[in-house]
Parts: sequence; C-alpha cells; structure tokens
Amino acid sequence: MVQQQIVRPSAVMKMSPTVVLNAVALVLFLGHGSGGTVVRREYPDVPLDLSMTLDVTLDDRYNCGEGDPQPPNRVDTAERVARLRQEIANYGLDAYIIPTSDAHQNEFVAPADQRRNYISGFSGSSGVAVVTMSQQALWTDGRYFLQADEQLDCHWLLMKSGLPGVPSLMTWLQQVLPTGSRVGADPTLFSAQTWESYALSQAPSIEVVAEETNLVDVIWTDRPPYSTEPAFVLGMEFAGKSWEDKVMEVRGVLSRTNVDALVVTTLDEVAWLLNLRGHDIPYNPVFRSYVLVTNNSVTLYTPADKVTPEVESHLHAGDCATVNCVTIRDYDAILDDLSDLEYDPLVSRILVSLSTASYSIYSAIPSSKSVSGVSTVMLLKAKKNEVEIRGMKNAHVKDAVALCDFLAFMEREVTAGNPWDELSASDKLQQFRAEQEHYFGLSFTTISAFGPNGAVIHYFPEPETNLAIDASSTYVLDSGVQYKDGTTDVTRTLHYGEPTAFQVDAYTRVLKGQLDFAAVVFPVASFISYWNIDILARRNLYEVGLDYRHGTSHGVGMFLFVHEATTTFYEVGEFMSDEPGYYEDGEFGIRLENVVTVVEAETPHVFSGKSLTFEAVTLVPYEPKLINTTMLTRDQCAQMNAYNIKIRDVVGREMVAQGRQDGYEWLLTKTQPLDC
Repeated sequence: MVQQQIVRPSAVMKMSPTVVLNAVALVLFLGHGSGGTVVRREYPDVPLDLSMTLDVTLDDRYNCGEGDPQPPNRVDTAERVARLRQEIANYGLDAYIIPTSDAHQNEFVAPADQRRNYISGFSGSSGVAVVTMSQQALWTDGRYFLQADEQLDCHWLLMKSGLPGVPSLMTWLQQVLPTGSRVGADPTLFSAQTWESYALSQAPSIEVVAEETNLVDVIWTDRPPYSTEPAFVLGMEFAGKSWEDKVMEVRGVLSRTNVDALVVTTLDEVAWLLNLRGHDIPYNPVFRSYVLVTNNSVTLYTPADKVTPEVESHLHAGDCATVNCVTIRDYDAILDDLSDLEYDPLVSRILVSLSTASYSIYSAIPSSKSVSGVSTVMLLKAKKNEVEIRGMKNAHVKDAVALCDFLAFMEREVTAGNPWDELSASDKLQQFRAEQEHYFGLSFTTISAFGPNGAVIHYFPEPETNLAIDASSTYVLDSGVQYKDGTTDVTRTLHYGEPTAFQVDAYTRVLKGQLDFAAVVFPVASFISYWNIDILARRNLYEVGLDYRHGTSHGVGMFLFVHEATTTFYEVGEFMSDEPGYYEDGEFGIRLENVVTVVEAETPHVFSGKSLTFEAVTLVPYEPKLINTTMLTRDQCAQMNAYNIKIRDVVGREMVAQGRQDGYEWLLTKTQPLDC
C-alpha cells in the first residue's frame, strides 16, 4: 500500500501553552501517520511572496461547470460547512483548520476522529482542510488528486500539494484573510512539530489560536463513539520478547543518553512495548493509550474499558513492589502527571518525539526538562527480533497461499464470463484469507480497482463507483492482512484479456524498477534509506518520461501498523515495502508491491564491515502476459527466475499441503522459467 516517509526536524523551540501564536507555515499531514505520516514543511526562513498569483480556482475542479454530471461519490457538505462557519464566528475566529490526524498523530483514525472527512467529504488518509467565512480549501498529495476531485463538492478549492502554482496553506491564508485575522486549530490534533512552525513565524499578520474546543465536534451531532472493546495480551509465541525485557532495553538506551523519562504517544509503540493489542482503529490492532517510562516506573494511560483482569495480570498492575510492574491510570490523567514532573527530583530530562506527540502533550512537559528526539521505542520496534522475523515470513507465506488461490479462482471466473466486480472480488478475497491460521482481519481497506479506477492511486471501491471486472483493462489489487504473527501488504496488477503494447511496456518498466530497488547492495550503517534508492525504482519510467505520485517504500509493522515509521538507516530485521507504479488518468493503473526485509549480502570484497541487501518476503507470481522479457537485463531475468523458483518451493509446497490444487496449478503456470 503506497506510503511516504517522515521528515524529522533536528530541533524545536519550546513554546508557551498559551493560546495565541503567530504563523507563517503549517506542516501538512500528507500521508500515513508516523508509521507513516508524511510531513512537508514550509520553512520560515523562506519569506512568503504575498504578491504571487495564486493559480488555483474553482474552475479547476472536475465536473463543476454548469450542467455537468456529478460523480456518484461526491459529497455535498454545504450545510455542514455553514454550521461550522457559525461556530467560527461564535468563537471570534476568521478561519478554522481541520487536519486528518487524531490525538496520536495516526494516519488512519477511528470513526470518531474522522473530522476532516466529515467536514469535507474527502475520505483519503492524507490532507488538511481550511474553512474561512467565505472560502474553503483542502490540501492533499498526489496519491489522492483524482479521489479528492471526485469527492469534494464544487464549493471546495482542491490544493494539489507540490504542483506548480499551488500555494501552501499559510500562503493562501495570508492572501485571503485581512491583517489581524484569527485562525483556530485544536492543539490536540497537531504535533509539536507543527506548532513549532507557528512559533517561528516571520509574518505576524495572522494569529493562529489554539482552541481547545473542537468546533467540528460541536456541529457533528451524530459523531460515532469511541470503541469500548478491551485490549488483549499478545502471547510470547508472537511477540518473542517480554514487555519487562523491552522496558529494560528502553531504560538502557535512556541511561546511555542521559535521559530519565520517555513519553510514548504513538499507539503502535505502546502496543509493541507492552505486548498488548486492541480494536480501537479499523485495520490497526491498537488501543487509545499513552505510556510514561522512567527509571523506576512504567505508567499506562488508557480508558478504563480497555483494561481486563488478564491485562492487569499481564502487567502485574496490582503488584508494584518491584519495578517490573505497570501502573494503570486514566487516559486523560497524563497531562497533569507530565506537569507534575516539574517537582520530581529524580527526573531531569524527559524525551518526547516532536513529530508524533501532540502540542497538548508537549506543552504539559516542563520546558526546563524537555528533550526532543526520535522515540526510543520506535527505533527498537523497527528492528524485528528472531520470533517476529519468523512470524512475518510465515504470515506472508500464508497470505501468498490465500492470494494465489483467489487469483486462480478469479482468472477462471472472469475467463468464463461470470460476473464479478470490484466489491464482490474484494469480499471474496477476504474469505480466502480468513481461512488461514491466526487471521485477525485486514490491514487496510482493499484497493480493488479495475480500468480507470486503477488510476486513482488510493481508490477504495464503493457502491457508487463499483466497476465490473472483465477482460478489457488492468485490474489493480492492493491488499493486506493482520495475522497475529505478522502484517502483510501486497499489490499485483492483472489483465484477463489482451493488454495493449503501452500497458505491457509500463508494467515491465514498473517491474524492472521493483527488481532494481530490491537488488541494491549497500554497506552497514551507511545511512542508505528509502530516500537514497528511490531513483532505482523510477529510473526505467524516467527514461520514457513517466513517473508516479507516491512514495516507493514504507515500513511494515509486526501485527501492528501496515505503515510503520522507519529508522534513519536500514538494519537487519527491518521490513518495508517496494512498490513502484504507473497511472494513466481515466484509463488504467499499474502497481507492483512486495514486502522486503533487510538481510546481510555476500560480496567479494569487504571495504568497511558487512554489506546489506533486501530479501523479498512477499511470494506471489507476476502476470507473464504483461512482461516484455526482451526489456529485462540478464540480471533482472535471473532475479525473476530465482524468485519464481522460491515461490514454487515455499508457497507451492504449502498450497499442496492445504489441498489447494487449483491454485497450485495456477501458480505453476505463472512461474514458468523465463529465457534469459
């Protein structure tokens, strides 16, 4: 599933928790929360050119002319926006900012936190909306340009971030609001990093007000409640390491860096650290919570309905005679407890991540004790232990069995002329996957996209947009599962008829890019990361003037977030995606995605330590009819043949063991040796 990466600032100015700040720039959440939040920064040392011409108008919108037919998934939000404007006026404001994120800066949020979706009608995981008294605009990144244009009603300006002529949010506000205007925002929904950009403002003509009453909540009369399902314990057969050992490891890192306390705000970090999982966010097995780790205590902050006797026993919550226990406190008590650390003589340095902690959390930490940096838990979690590595690989084998069996079924059905569409195919695939051991649920909404819908990068089928699947175009299937022993994410592009020459060329170039990305070899601790090798995935497309508007890689969690934050440089045991693509607007889409893991590489020479490379964990065949083998290099051809042999040996053996003969025979036809 496509995702981009985190950009972390090196330092931050500590800000007063009072309400008014000047603003020049705003961090846009263009993706998947930490585990995936994309942070694009407008640096204040670049002065705003307020005389520039803003090129974005309502005339740029799709099907927004008089008499134009409306897309079936377009949402009329006029009445909601009108009520929000009334509240903006009631609170003495001139505009209001509505981000995608929740209090934990998650990419995917619970229904109760889908405020930006409610006010705009846009359902993508990336974007920020702004409503003034006379205008409204939404910023999003390239994965969602087509989707947002269809879903937003014609009163919304669509700001396609990164394109020429598209202003930043604050540049636009400086243009459309008079001097002295007050712009409101909920400080619990923005990271401290975002508020830093306010504090470093160079243009004082707009005041950005931290308004603790969320104005969308005021008008959202049928807002869904938060989940009341409890958390549950993840056994050692899956976690591989006790929570006590993890806490000890965290304390060791803190001690070496002269830090006395760590504030853990990201939900996947809490879940990993304490070997707990939950049901609070769709597709993400986490629960609303924070953790505070000091040298002599661990405190979990979570709603009371999350705690069961099993959870209390697991955490030794009633037995704190030693440090190997967890004190459980109410979810909202964390702000007061952080403030009280001002008077704790044993705590002088408190580490907090500015890209994931909300401004409210950050402001509660005594300024004299606050230390900004990357979360210790994030760094430890990214590198899987031996049990987690085995579990992840096992999960991908099970998932490949289910997916291959389903793809064989679909090919037979469509070839026979039986009716299937995007929604029914998605539902059927879930049935195949639910048959596998330790199945928990999907890891994200399945992207089942045929023909022109495949060009919408993060398209999710709905009854209004559902297309029949036939032999006339490509079918993009981007899907994944949460198994208790691992998280999967795989994309394959199919064609049940005769592809065009251009589709074959584009598919082959995407495949070549995926192979080149996975084959790279680099030294240990060389600070080689996604950003350094992204060009390898795009090079073959660049050669003919093609590209794609999304990242090529994201981290993958172990029964956690399918989009996981990654470290500065790769280490053995990390898992991430390799997913180039190409999208022809209004026609078709192509994407190929494998999950890969970092492993040691054998090289004839050793310059300075060991070398690393990637090993494919996803084991699902490609579509031979879409590959122009004459375009492959000898190394790429050999790479493909080795991959196909592994699929036959590993997945084929498991398919036979499960009695899935039809799927096994399909697998054999798709993995015939290529002529190198």
